Amino acid sequence: MDSMETARFRATSGSLQEFGATPQEALNALMARLSGDAPEPIVIWPFNRGDAFFSDSQQSRLQELKNRRSKLTEAEREEWLRLVEASFDATVSRTQSMPTVKR
Repeated sequence: MDSMETARFRATSGSLQEFGATPQEALNALMARLSGDAPEPIVIWPFNRGDAFFSDSQQSRLQELKNRRSKLTEAEREEWLRLVEASFDATVSRTQSMPTVKR
């Protein structure tokens, strides 16, 4: 199974990202890819878990449907698409809520 699907944390810097079971694991994986100083701030946040923007139950249901995506009923496929859209909207809201970094 892909590490991104089982990851609990994501670490990013600029356009680079890595995943891990712990914040440290995600950070270590990212640091292994960075050359010298990080060009952008490093951000680590929970991944594949609910938060104020996308709940645990939504995340669990999305993962459940994703794991069965080749066998979904039409109603489940529509539910999956709604959850994907809600997940995307949550990502936008989460990003907009982050403090901006002045250069």
